[in-house]
Amino acid sequence: MSGKWILSTACWRNPQNPGRNLMNTGPIVSRYAAALLCYATDTGAEHDVYRMMKRLSEYFAEVPDLEKTFCDRMVPAGKRKDMFLNLFRDHSRHSLQVLSGFLDLLIRHQREHVIRWVSLQYLDKYRREHGITSGVLTTVVPVDEKTAEKIKKVLDPEHPQKVELDLKQDKQLIGGFSLRVGMKVWDASLAGRMREVRKAFGINDKQ
Repeated sequence: MSGKWILSTACWRNPQNPGRNLMNTGPIVSRYAAALLCYATDTGAEHDVYRMMKRLSEYFAEVPDLEKTFCDRMVPAGKRKDMFLNLFRDHSRHSLQVLSGFLDLLIRHQREHVIRWVSLQYLDKYRREHGITSGVLTTVVPVDEKTAEKIKKVLDPEHPQKVELDLKQDKQLIGGFSLRVGMKVWDASLAGRMREVRKAFGINDKQ
């Protein structure tokens, strides 16, 4: 890929589109995520990179040592980068080049420690840009596809196809469900109701 990532104190810029500002103010994680989204969009890889960031955030949750290994500078930079790229062998070469360039940027500026949070910020920024609603529905028993589609229509009646609903199971709910969309949580579980009853009567959860 001929383009290079450029970092200055004022903005992030892609040499192929130098007039496009990628950074204003805010946390460094947000700036790196904005840079990745802008560059991926400019090169037509934003959707595939979105898929990679979703998987990456899941990998971090499932493999705690993944982030630690990427940040370990005792391991050669090339090996650390290849460790990530090997997770996405099923993606296009073009998208892998975008991710490779971004990993080089993090390593060059010694910002490896933000990779996990950048992946989450990228997801958030991509969803806002494309009008995507993301939610997590947790139930005791599996939810069928028909029920899932109904919930999507409730969350976005006009564009249910833009709702991403992750289905999870948790027997500790006892019954009912819990639905999280962004920072909002609807707890309609039996366990949640029991907590409210205990709280009303001043009973500690551990009692």
